[in-house]
Formats: sequence, C-alpha cells, structure tokens
Amino acid sequence: MEKFQFLIPNESNETMIEEVRCLRKKEENLRNLWVNYQYQEILMSSFEYIELYKNVISNLEEEGLFQFINREGKRITLRWDFTIPIARYYISKKTNEVARYCYFGKVYRKEKALKGKNSENYQAGIELINEEKEQGETECLALLEDSLSVLRLQDFRIEFGSALFFKRVCELTGKKEELTHILEKKNESEMEKWIKQNSFSEDLNKLLRKLLRMNGTEEILERLLTEIKDEILREEILKLEAVKKKIKKQSKIIFDLAMVPKMEYYDGLMFQVYSKYVPNPIVSGGRYDRLYQKFGKEVSAIGIGFYQNEILQVLKKEGEENA
Repeated sequence: MEKFQFLIPNESNETMIEEVRCLRKKEENLRNLWVNYQYQEILMSSFEYIELYKNVISNLEEEGLFQFINREGKRITLRWDFTIPIARYYISKKTNEVARYCYFGKVYRKEKALKGKNSENYQAGIELINEEKEQGETECLALLEDSLSVLRLQDFRIEFGSALFFKRVCELTGKKEELTHILEKKNESEMEKWIKQNSFSEDLNKLLRKLLRMNGTEEILERLLTEIKDEILREEILKLEAVKKKIKKQSKIIFDLAMVPKMEYYDGLMFQVYSKYVPNPIVSGGRYDRLYQKFGKEVSAIGIGFYQNEILQVLKKEGEENA
C-alpha cells in the first residue's frame, strides 16, 4: 500500500501540475482576447448523463467514458466534451439570438493503452452559435489566427478539410466504415487493395487513388477541380478555396481532402492546427449545424477547441530550441 503514496494514476496528467504558471498565463491571454470579441465565459458541469452524449453521437464508444451510477440509479459520466453540453444550454434558453461562449476546463476520455495519450485533458475553446454561416466562419477564422498569435506559437500549420466532401465520398462508395479506416491510417496499399475488391466507377476509382495524396497547397484543389464531375464534391472544393482568402498567414495553410471528421456532428468546414513537436493536433474545430438538429432546432454553429496539454508541450520545446 505504501508504494501508492507517491504515484498518480496513468490516466492523470502530471504536465498540468508542473506547468501551471504557464498554463494560467496562456489562459489569461486567451480569455482577454475572447472577451474583446464579446465572448461570454461559461462554466459547465463536470458530470453529465451518459444519455446526453448517446443521443447525439450514434457511434459513441461507451468504454471511453468514465461512468458512475448516481444516487438515483442513473448512469452519469465525467464531462467527455464541451460542445454538446453547450448546445443543450443554448437550446434550453429558448432564444434565437446569436450567442458567443468561451470555456476553460478539463475533459475526461479513457484512452486505449499504448496510444500515448492522457485521459485527463485541459481544453479551452469558443462556440459561435446562430450567426450567419459566411460571417460566422470569417469571425471564427480571424479568432483562430488571433488566438494562435497571443499564444505565441511559432512553427505550426493549419489544415483545412470538409466534412461534406468526406461524407459525399462515403455516399459514392457506400462503404463509410471501410473508407474511414483507410483514410485514418493513410494506407495507400490498403486503398488500392480495397478498390480492386469493389466495383466502383472508373471516375470514383481515380479519385480514391488520389485521395490520400490530396494534402498540400491550393494547387491540389485547382487540379482536382479539373478532374471531378460530381457537383457536390466540386462545391466543397470551391468552398475550401474561398477559405484561403480569410486567412492572413496564407503560408501556414494546407488543405487535406482526406481529412476524417473527429466528431460525427461536423457537417462543413473542418480545420486542425499541427506542430512538428507533437504528433496530435494542438487545435481543432469546424462547423456543426447538424448537432443542433439533435435538440430539435435549426441553428448554425461553429467552434474551436484548444488542447492545452499539447500546446504547453509545444511552447516548451519551441523555447528549448530557441534558447
């Protein structure tokens, strides 16, 4: 028993204990910026009913939740996500006004062994709700760039993708689960084998063979536009081309047409920010209008999540490299 006096569970995140001063400083910088953008900070509950998440995410893996039985005999979980509870909060207010929320806190997700991830993760983020779509995306992307600036991140890239592009390719193949697996693994040999096992059209075969290499500058979008006939796919490519005009630091932009939505409620523009110092995204976000339909209302919504654990690692390594 004594040996456990000086240990913490593997699920815990010791980084936050060691670097709390830096964390609070970066948090303060983000809070000041977001307040200037008229975002209201809200504090969400640490516990939620499991049914809240299950009703929104059809393929939710319950083994990834930290589950409890409360005194009423109902199943509850530690907060797994901020976006879904905030959507419920907005709907409960019974308003049609534009809402701007920001948040700071932890999410808890059981990670599989050997994945190198903690189960206790600190996030900060913003949610822009019921703003006109074009204007909302413009504001969100401006806020993304300004937030990266106040965090003083130096070496990063912003990858843009489209959930609707992904979903359309899934529709054309009729095999979403298999395609998702291949795209997530970035496995070209498995893609080729899969194509040969199916009887897709020649045009679709050409697209699938190129899809995993569709990661780069605006040129890949222009090239693909000359080859694709499907109107839905073309429309999503044109939308991604328009995104570039909204970003000041255009040299930081990369497009990834093989991007897979991390959450099934994404239904439009998606983006992730990467640094060479950590393997996982340090920021992610996108549009999720469809999420609010689960609560019975047609509402546009877009948001950004900042993964503070990874951001602290990046800032530390950038500081060491520039020392």
